[in-house]
Amino acid sequence: MEECESKIKDVFVSFFKECGPQTIDTLYKNHGPYNPKTSIACCYMKCIVAVSCWNEEAIKESYSYVKETHNMLLKLQLEHQMFGTPVEKLVLKVLTAEALLLIAVMKMAVKRCIKHYLKAGMNLRKSWKILAATQLKIVELCENAGINSTKLDDLIAEECDEECDSTTKDTSRPYPAEDNFLQSFDLVEDFQSFFDSKDTCVPAIKDLKQLKVMSLFGYGLFHLILSLIPPTVLRVVNLLGFHGNRYLGLTSLRTVSKSSPNFRSTLASVTLLWYHVSLRPTFISNSQLLVSGINQGEKIIDQTLGPELRDTWITLYFSGTMTKLQGNVEGALELFQAAAVKAAHLRECKLMAYYEIGWCQLIIWNWTQASEIFLDLMAEARWSKGFYGYLAAISMGASGGSVAACRAILAGLPGRIKKTVNIELDTYCSRKSEMLASSKNLEYECKLATLEIIYVWKCLTLSEAQAEELIQAVDNRPQQLSPSCLAVSYLLAGLSWKTLHNPHKAEQAFKISDTITQPDQRDNYITVCVLSEMAELYHQLGQAENSILMAERARTGYKGYHLENRLYNRVHNLDIS
Repeated sequence: MEECESKIKDVFVSFFKECGPQTIDTLYKNHGPYNPKTSIACCYMKCIVAVSCWNEEAIKESYSYVKETHNMLLKLQLEHQMFGTPVEKLVLKVLTAEALLLIAVMKMAVKRCIKHYLKAGMNLRKSWKILAATQLKIVELCENAGINSTKLDDLIAEECDEECDSTTKDTSRPYPAEDNFLQSFDLVEDFQSFFDSKDTCVPAIKDLKQLKVMSLFGYGLFHLILSLIPPTVLRVVNLLGFHGNRYLGLTSLRTVSKSSPNFRSTLASVTLLWYHVSLRPTFISNSQLLVSGINQGEKIIDQTLGPELRDTWITLYFSGTMTKLQGNVEGALELFQAAAVKAAHLRECKLMAYYEIGWCQLIIWNWTQASEIFLDLMAEARWSKGFYGYLAAISMGASGGSVAACRAILAGLPGRIKKTVNIELDTYCSRKSEMLASSKNLEYECKLATLEIIYVWKCLTLSEAQAEELIQAVDNRPQQLSPSCLAVSYLLAGLSWKTLHNPHKAEQAFKISDTITQPDQRDNYITVCVLSEMAELYHQLGQAENSILMAERARTGYKGYHLENRLYNRVHNLDIS
């Protein structure tokens, strides 16, 4: 088993270094039907690309891979029921649980509706039951092998106490009492006993160690997935009788990442890197927690990712993301450009790097360069052509480029935007494009649109010179602006006054924006952003009552507006405590 895991890890590493999607397809076709471990490894690699780039075709293809693998595993379980060894049976069960987890993720990604969420929830529940039953059997096998799985101290919990912060840690108790999985099986401490076992001469113990790694990885992935699903889906999942604990998921994955080198230790490291660097910044407002996430990402790259992956596109990509979060956009630009070169064999991953390059150009107001990159992406990418086209058009308009070309792109975008996995974003881009295409103040409104989207994506950082330029632009704004553009103008003016350390004028600008009534409820996303900024401003000024009032209005006062899911974490995690 250990030799097989090592070979699969080599394939996984080569996937990031030199192999493309065609190599995964060939591997799956030649070995997947006969080797369940290789099959599930191919599924993970396909899902990584699909979820990372959010390519609709790749998501559907990955889903079919996982479904086929799941069916194969069910057949193999029947074949091994009479003649397989206990370890072989448990390996198949854990692989089946992992397949069900991936099916749930792909099911939610393919189509965002209650029907698919319910099916995904049922698959999560099946996976949970398999992992729980498997863990009981593993404990029994340990005892048969003469290993006392409960005698060691809580080493792993102490380690995680040092590394976790308030966004991931349950401060009341390392493992919640209601978590029957850990309460009954003492999983993490039991798993640590295998790492500390010196008896590596017995093949059965080696197999049990690998089985423990597989089981804990599935357990950690389950909790992390469940803890990150949208609030609307979470209510559906809670009806099924279980919940996710992010702290336990991260703890389990961190343990796997520090195990002996194998496929899942590398995959756990990549998963943790993605969480801390790409996902975590989207739902926190506290700068200290942001720094903590960056530190965790750097630690993963330095200590657990492995030397063979440190000069690959994925390391350069995440390093670029961390550099961008630290405010060094020029440095991030260089890293993303290097990542694009390294990812030449992975088309969708290369386009991910190009996308970040375009965003870096947007952030530093290089509108012309940003427009060129997004135009290339619109032409080359197979997904979200509408979003790329929208970014290309507004940055072209902001640069003062060809008005005719800008209007042509904007006018054609609604036709390019089809019903995809990201309906919320597509709806926003389609409607904004229609509004801008008929604008009489195209350059001014395109500048507002670029700054608006940079702000909503939490990437807007203003220098004093930029802040003064924005204030002057608002003062000299054109006549006959729409209510939404006028509200955005004053939102940006308020942010500029905050940058210039003038809270009184910032408050005035925010209040003006708040008083502008939006005829269409979809434009209330602007009001929600303004209220969030006012809540944080009042908190900084020591006006707790006003801060709480603004935060409550932002959280409960508006529904059905553009980008509601994207803004949910920002609004509900305001730094006002």
